[in-house]
Amino acid sequence: MMKSERFERSDERGSATVIALFVLALISVFVAMALTRSAAEAAATGNETADGRTFYAAQGSLETMTRNFNKIFEIRLNPTNADLNAVRTGSVAGLAGYTFTQELEQTSLRDVKVLNGGPFAGLYAVRDNWRLRTTALNNIGVETQLTRNILNNRIPIFQFGIFYDDDLELYRPPRFSFGGRVHSNRHFFISPGPAGVYFNSRVTAAGHIITQSWRNHYTGDSARSNTYIKNASAVDKQLLPTEGSVLNTTAGAADNIFAANPDLPPSRLNANFSTQSAIFDGNLQNLVPELKLPIKIDSAASDLREMVKRGKKIAAGPGGDLWNNGGVLSSVLATTADSDILREERLANKPGIRVSLADSKAKLPGCALGVGTTAVSGVCGIRLDGDRLGTGAEPDTASATKAFRSRGYQPKAMRRVGGGGGGGGGGGGFTYLPTRLNGERFYNSGREVWIKIETVNANTGTGTIDTKDITADILALGITEQPPADSTIDIETDGYEEDPPTSSLTETAAQTASTGTDSRSILKLQRFAIRGPAITDASDVMFSFGTSPSWMTVVRRYAGVDNSKVTDGCDSGCTAKDTDPRGTLERYGHLKRAEVNGVDDEAIVPFPIEMFDSREGQHYDDNSTTYYDDVAKVAHNGVMSMIDVDVANLRRFLRGDFDGKFPFDTPFAIANGGTGLRAADIPQNAGWVLYVSDRRGDADFDGEFDMEDIYGAGKGNDGVTQPGEDANRNGVLDVSYGNEAEKYNENEIYPNEAAVYDHKYYRRGVRLVNGTTIPGFYDSSTAQNTRGFTVAAENGIYVLGNYNATGVVSVPATGNTPYNDYLPFDTPFHIPAAIISDAVTVLSNAWNDGQSFAFPYDQDQRRASATTIRFAMISGDTIASKFDTPHQGGVGPRMNGGVHNFKRFLERWTNPFDATFAINLNYSGSLINLYNSQNNSGSFKCCNTVYNPPVRNWVFDSTFLDPDRLPPATPYFQYIQTTGFQRTND
Repeated sequence: MMKSERFERSDERGSATVIALFVLALISVFVAMALTRSAAEAAATGNETADGRTFYAAQGSLETMTRNFNKIFEIRLNPTNADLNAVRTGSVAGLAGYTFTQELEQTSLRDVKVLNGGPFAGLYAVRDNWRLRTTALNNIGVETQLTRNILNNRIPIFQFGIFYDDDLELYRPPRFSFGGRVHSNRHFFISPGPAGVYFNSRVTAAGHIITQSWRNHYTGDSARSNTYIKNASAVDKQLLPTEGSVLNTTAGAADNIFAANPDLPPSRLNANFSTQSAIFDGNLQNLVPELKLPIKIDSAASDLREMVKRGKKIAAGPGGDLWNNGGVLSSVLATTADSDILREERLANKPGIRVSLADSKAKLPGCALGVGTTAVSGVCGIRLDGDRLGTGAEPDTASATKAFRSRGYQPKAMRRVGGGGGGGGGGGGFTYLPTRLNGERFYNSGREVWIKIETVNANTGTGTIDTKDITADILALGITEQPPADSTIDIETDGYEEDPPTSSLTETAAQTASTGTDSRSILKLQRFAIRGPAITDASDVMFSFGTSPSWMTVVRRYAGVDNSKVTDGCDSGCTAKDTDPRGTLERYGHLKRAEVNGVDDEAIVPFPIEMFDSREGQHYDDNSTTYYDDVAKVAHNGVMSMIDVDVANLRRFLRGDFDGKFPFDTPFAIANGGTGLRAADIPQNAGWVLYVSDRRGDADFDGEFDMEDIYGAGKGNDGVTQPGEDANRNGVLDVSYGNEAEKYNENEIYPNEAAVYDHKYYRRGVRLVNGTTIPGFYDSSTAQNTRGFTVAAENGIYVLGNYNATGVVSVPATGNTPYNDYLPFDTPFHIPAAIISDAVTVLSNAWNDGQSFAFPYDQDQRRASATTIRFAMISGDTIASKFDTPHQGGVGPRMNGGVHNFKRFLERWTNPFDATFAINLNYSGSLINLYNSQNNSGSFKCCNTVYNPPVRNWVFDSTFLDPDRLPPATPYFQYIQTTGFQRTND
C-alpha cells in the first residue's frame, strides 16, 4: 500500500497536535485584540473570531476523518458498514464546545483509470471516489462546512509481469523475453545467456541492479552483455555489465556497500549509473520505494506466506481453531487470533470452497471446543479412516457384518433428479454410489485422517467470515479416480461390495442401480490403477498389466486356488502374496470384482494416490543410490501423497450439472430446509476460490515441513545450520526426523510399496488434473460479467497437463507466442486464472506417476511432451545464498533457480546432447514471488537426474492489465490520493 506524501503516518499522528496549535494561536490573538480595541470593534471582531474558530474546528474534524478513513484502507480493500460508521462518529480530540456533523459517502462506483506520476505511473487502477464532509457548530450558532474528496486506487499485483518480494535473479537463461513490468523489492541480479535477456517495460528495484555477480558470488559471467531494455520509444537499448547500479569490489574494500552482510557479493556504487541509465528514459530504476501489500504494512516483519496458511479463529467456545503456540498446540484466543488485516488477506477466507485435512477432528477449522485441544461433540467434518459412517468411531472388529469391520468412510449416495426428498435417496431411488475409501491403506497408528469442506463467504457488513460445512455433500460426488478406460481392465458394473457373503461377491439393490461410479469425483484421494511401467515388485504387492499403455494395480488371491478371493482378514490359506508389507491385511469391505488383463473375477482394491518428486527426495542432483535386492529404494521425503482436484468435474458442479442430485440428509441439506446442495450455494466474487490445506502428518501443526537441513556433506543431513536453510527465518534449523520427515538416506522404502500406501509424514501435495477448461465465464462484451477461477493451497500445487488452454496458434522461430494467440482467446472459455501456493510444479501431458517410481533417478525415462498453461501464479522459492561447499550438486550451487526456473519441473524437456529433443512449455501469465517455500523446500537441482528445462515459450498475459479480467482474490496494492478541502454550503 502506498499513500500520498501529504498523509504519511507521521503527519497523521501529528494531526491532533496541529489542531491544538491552531486553537492556541487563535486564543492568543483574540486576547490581544480584546485589550486594544473599542467595544464596537470588539463586537465585530468577536463575530469574526467565532467564525474563524469554527472554521479551524471544522478543519480539525476533517483531518480526523481523513486519518481514520485512510486507516480503513490500510487493512481492507472494501470497507464494511461498521468501518464507515466509525469514521462518521469518530470524536475530534481537543475541541470542546462544538457539535460536529460528519458525513462520508461514496460518490462514484468503481472506475478503471491509468495512474499518472508516482511509483505506479502507467498502471491501471480500480478507483473509488469518496467525499468527506463535516459541519462544525459552536454554542452561539456559528456554523462552518468543509468538504474533501479522496481517490482510493487499488492496483492489482498481476499487472506486473514479474514481481519479487525478495532478490530477483536471472542467470544464464536461454533467450528470455517474458514482458510486462518487472520489480524486485530487494536487488535484481541480471546475468544473460548467449541468446540474451529482453525487457519491454519498466524495470525497477528497491535495492540495486547487479550485473557482474550472481547471488552466490559467482563472477564468471561478469562480461556477458546481452541485456536489452526498451526506452520510451520502444527501442531496445543495451545494458552493459559495467552499467549496473553497483559493480564488483573485494570483500575487505572500504567501498563495499554490503560489508555488513557478507552473504551478498561485495559491491561498490557505480557513480555513473544515473548517466548510464538515462538512455532507458526512466525504464531502469534502482532504489525506488518498496511496494508493500497490506500484511507488510501491518507488520514489516510479517511473512507473506501467511496468505496461503490456515486462519486462526478464536476458540472461546465451540467452533474455534487450534494453532502452534511456540511448539505447544493451543486454542486460539483473542490475543492470538488473526488481525483484521491478516483475516482479510488469507486465501482461506476468500469466497468459494475451502478444503482442510488434518490428523484429528480438533485440528480442523472451527472444530476445536475452545478448552485445550478438545474437539466439538457435534458434526464437524468427517473421519476418513475410521468406521464407514465417518463419525470418528473405530470400526467394529467384532461385528458379524464384514463391511463394519473395515476401515474407511462410505460416501452417501446421490439421487435421481425429481426423486422426492428424505433419506438421502428420495422416491426416485439411488442412482450413484461412490466407491468407499480404503481406510486400511490410509491408516497410520497414532493418528486419524479427517477432512472438512466448507463454503466460505465474507460478511461485508461485519467483516467476519461465514462458513457452512458441505463435507458430506461434496464427498457424495466421490473420492476415487475412475478405473482407466482401457480394454485391459474392467471393473464390474455391479458396483462396490458392502457386505457380501463369504462365498461370492454380491451387492445391494442400491449398488446394482448405480452407474458411472466415481465419474463425478472432484477431490480424489485414491485410485484403482497407476498408469506407467511396472514398478519393481520386490515386496510382491503390485500387479502390472497391459502394454500400451501399461497399468499397475493391486490384486488379492488365495494361494493355490485360481481366481478365488481373499476373505476378510485372510483367515486361512494365506501366503506372502496375501499379506502386505506393513502387516495390515485387505478386508472384504474394500474388494471390487474386475476383469484384469483378460482374467475374469479378480479382486482388486483402491489405494492412495502417490507420486515421487525427485527434487524433494534427493539431496544431490546425481543418480547414485543404494540398491536393496537389486531394487533402488526411494527416500520418504520425495513420496508425495496427493489430492487430485478434477477441475473438469468441479466445473460441472459449479455450472449446475449436479443440482437436484445431492442427498437430502446431510447436515447442510437439513439446515437448508431439506434442499440438497446446489451450485448457487457456493459463494463467489468475480469467480470462485478453491482453497486446500492438507496437514496430515504435520506433527507440530504449523503448516511447515520440518526438514530444513537441505545441505550437507555426502548424502547425509549434517545437522548444521547453513545459509539458505532457514526457510522460515526463525533462527533455528527445524527438523523432525521420524515424525514429519526422514533423512535422505535413512529408512528408505521400496518404490512399489510407496506407490500404494499412505505414509505418516508431512509430504502432501495438491494436483490439478483435467484442467484444459476450468470453471468460469469470459464475457467479451461486458468485462465486469467475467468470472474467473483461483486455486490456492498451503501445500505445493502440481499442474498436470494443459491448464486453461488447448494450445497456441503457433510458436515463432524467435521470440514468444503473443498472449492473444493462446487458445481459446476472447471466448466464453478464456478464463482469468491464478494458482497461489507454497510452490508450483508443472507436469507435462506425458507425465505418469508410475514412471516417477520406476525411474526416480533417471530423468531420461520421464520425457515430457508439449504442454500449454495459462494462469497467474504466486508462489515461493528456496533461499539463494553465498556459494560454499558442500552444496546440493548440479548447476548454480546454492541458487534458487532464478525466475526462469520459478515454475518447477521433474521431467526431461530438452537434451543438451540431442538438439532434436526440444519440448515447448507454452506459458501465458504473471510470475509473482512473495515468500520462501516451507513445504516444498527441497533445494534447487538441475540438470542430471531431476529435470532438464523446457523450451520456454513464455509471455506476460496482457489481459491482466484490465482490472475486470483478473482472477478472483488477486492481491492489490493500495494507493490513496487525497485532495485539498474547500468551504461549502450544501
